[in-house]
Amino acid sequence: MRFSPMTPHHVETFRALVSPDRFSTGPSVLDLHAGDQSFHLPRRPEAVIWPVNRDEVGRILSVAQKLRIPVTAWGAGTSLEGNPIPVQGGLVVDFTRMNRILDIREADFQADVEPGVIYQDLNEKLKFTGLFFPPDPGARATIGGMIANNASGPHTVRYGSTKDCILRLAVVLAGGRCIEVGSRAAKTASGYDLLHLFIGSEGTLAQPDRF
Repeated sequence: MRFSPMTPHHVETFRALVSPDRFSTGPSVLDLHAGDQSFHLPRRPEAVIWPVNRDEVGRILSVAQKLRIPVTAWGAGTSLEGNPIPVQGGLVVDFTRMNRILDIREADFQADVEPGVIYQDLNEKLKFTGLFFPPDPGARATIGGMIANNASGPHTVRYGSTKDCILRLAVVLAGGRCIEVGSRAAKTASGYDLLHLFIGSEGTLAQPDRF
């Protein structure tokens, strides 16, 4: 696919989608979103945007598709594999402001969270319930990033990797349409297993919204 360079008109179009404090083309911001903790060479994006809800994510991706602007999702930038590096430039969508723990259902052993939630923060919230989110990649990673990479850690031998801890996802496709995959049921045999298609896809299929 041939992408378009971001023009001043494109910049103003994206800027209009969110409040003024949630869009930046500042050099220091671009540098912070140019590389992760891997050995891969950094690559500056042309702009960074911070959505705060599903509708904004949908509008951002819809506009980006129409303008042919490449989009890279950003969680905490802790990856060791280079996948949050915007190798095509374009727009980085930073999910750190979508960091709410929406619901905890102790009886069901389930929690609904937004993609920018740091997994240690979720476990801090859960610690008095007797529950915890097992995958432990070590760094202060976001749960959205852990899902994108199917992160694992020292607890994986007993509890499995991230894919074994996710029941349902709401994801926003490239055109801006949101779909839900999986269900709250631990066992279901209906339809294709789209849930595990998205987990580990490293942002190539959709942007996470809620799980």
